[in-house]
Amino acid sequence: MLIALAAALAPLIPLPIVTGRLVADARARWLLGVLTVGIVWLAPRELWLALIGLWYLIRWPAEGNEGKWLGSLLQWIAVGVTWALLLQIPAAAWPWLPWAWLAVAGWQVWQTAASRWRWGGRQKGSLGSPVITSLYLALVAAFCPWWGWPVLALGLALVSSMLAFVAVGAALVWLWPGLWLAGAAGGLAVALLWCWSPVVAGQRLLEWTPRGDTVDSVISRARGWQLIIHHGRARWLLGHGPMTMEPSLLKWGSRYDLELCWGEAFNEPLQVFYEYGVLGLAAVAAFCWRVVPHLTLGDPWSAAWVAGGVLAMGHWPLRHPSIALPWIAISARLVQ
Repeated sequence: MLIALAAALAPLIPLPIVTGRLVADARARWLLGVLTVGIVWLAPRELWLALIGLWYLIRWPAEGNEGKWLGSLLQWIAVGVTWALLLQIPAAAWPWLPWAWLAVAGWQVWQTAASRWRWGGRQKGSLGSPVITSLYLALVAAFCPWWGWPVLALGLALVSSMLAFVAVGAALVWLWPGLWLAGAAGGLAVALLWCWSPVVAGQRLLEWTPRGDTVDSVISRARGWQLIIHHGRARWLLGHGPMTMEPSLLKWGSRYDLELCWGEAFNEPLQVFYEYGVLGLAAVAAFCWRVVPHLTLGDPWSAAWVAGGVLAMGHWPLRHPSIALPWIAISARLVQ
């Protein structure tokens, strides 16, 4: 009925005179009308997508219909279509997906090991960076059978991302809740080694790992998070708009003479807050509310989802297709 009403009223879009600018304005009204219908249709079904659509509906006219956010809107439309398609995957196909992801993980470990043997140093697979490679391994770790762990552990060790180790620990504790004490003890041991590790052959123990024992990246992220919160409060309701995080970080690094993480916030909720404001955070909360009630202790799909959530708090995995798409698929599997 709503679509029929919209189609009936479409000829009433005003066009005082045929000019390029006014025709563009009429097209913009049509696009906003389609967006409005989509929001109303999505609200009872996928509230998180409806809230994102509402953000564009509010902000787009205020920007003079320039269309500067058209690219980001198309990406969100693609996310929505991907989500809808994933929800249609038949139950018989789901058990095969983790095996495919683990096969990709094995290939990443092979590439990382071969590059390390040839070039030395901290190497990567085909995902763009050593850390991203490690984050992917952490995401699929919950699906790995016992006989595959030597390969997976080798890949994690070759990159030695502390965030990946934390995510794997969270996944294992979710799989086997009795391991929480062992996980806490392991974390304490790493912290002690980090602070007071012995010197071996002129280097502290953790300096022998591929990533070293520096905490500069953690400090850079923490500084960036403080600045995001500080400057994000100026537009707390609707944020600064998509794709504004990178130029803001560059500006702050120059203005305050600080070394900050480049490009992204390295914290997905904070970046959503800076770009989309509290309305964006409400969309994040609505998505989590869609999935969290379906999490089950001991379930590998739930453990993988938790691992992805941990990764999102310290990096930008949900902006990397090779990690984001499996995590969205895991979410779809949980809510089916």
